[in-house]
Amino acid sequence: MRIVYLLEATEWTWGGVKAVLEHANGLVGLGHRVLVLSKGPAPTWFPLRPRFRRVQEFTSQTIPPADYIIGTYWTTVPPAVAARRGVPVHFCQGYEGDLYPEGALRAEVESLYRLPPHTLPSREACAKLRVEIEAVYRLPALKVTVGPHLKALIESRFGQPCFDVGNGIDLRHFFPGAMRPQQGARRVLVVGPWEWPVKGIFYALEGLRQLSKRRGDLWVVRACQLPQSEAEQALRVVNEYHCDVAPYAMPHLYQGCDLFVSGSTEAEGFGLSALEAMACGVPCVLTEIPAYLGFGSGREHALFVPPRDPVAVAEAVERFLGDPALYVKLRLAGLQVATRYPVEAVAKRLERVLIGQGV
Repeated sequence: MRIVYLLEATEWTWGGVKAVLEHANGLVGLGHRVLVLSKGPAPTWFPLRPRFRRVQEFTSQTIPPADYIIGTYWTTVPPAVAARRGVPVHFCQGYEGDLYPEGALRAEVESLYRLPPHTLPSREACAKLRVEIEAVYRLPALKVTVGPHLKALIESRFGQPCFDVGNGIDLRHFFPGAMRPQQGARRVLVVGPWEWPVKGIFYALEGLRQLSKRRGDLWVVRACQLPQSEAEQALRVVNEYHCDVAPYAMPHLYQGCDLFVSGSTEAEGFGLSALEAMACGVPCVLTEIPAYLGFGSGREHALFVPPRDPVAVAEAVERFLGDPALYVKLRLAGLQVATRYPVEAVAKRLERVLIGQGV
């Protein structure tokens, strides 16, 4: 098959971009001809196997004929449909309409995160964006997504069939490190951009800040694609900050930590960092959201807390620190979960969808 991917940008090491590029690599490995079209430069941070071409816009002139044209974000789906250069595919890694908070939730986000001007669109612009996003999801395109909750959302809200191909990681890079000694300073890792409220970084860090007041053995580690914001610095809880870590350098960082904490909210599409942490043998404190609950059949693979609840984060981390047996239990459970998510399987499921054999 001839397959073209449309990406808005490829210069940043975002997990969603990496997932798309890994799918493209996998399809090449299965014998398909793949081209990645991007408005950004070639990704020097990723070993890309398909052909790559940078374009200014996605049009019928820049998109070559193919069997499938895959839009990877809501803004890239309309040109995939309009170009008429192949069967359009809408690949969803998270419903973008939920990324724009409104009402009391928006006021909370603006107050807690103290985001730079124009980071969040105005209330009027958010309402307009949600309308535009909903219109995109109603376009006639083959719908493919990464989790059962997103499949259910698309089918129920937009009345179109959707195929869940799941998500995965490269288990050749993400593998467990040595068991960590359960004594001394405990390294707690929080990953993701402060500037994206969906990641709930404030709630995770605030919980750790509260806990650090009553115990002195926490060493809070942060990893993010962006420099640390002034608002995050003002919390005075982060001991170690890593900016723009290369994707395949992340396993070393995970393996050097005792616990992974996520504060992601319900709009999280998958939660790739949590899965990577599990694959590296790091126990997790995760929020009770569909993405994380969908990792396993029960709740044994992590300690779960309600979203937007720093007190619950503090309590869960303290419980973990006070029970050495939990380290072994959660580590083993997380490793079992991660083995079910090899990225190669995602490419094969996607291939079956594209050739009409389902997943």
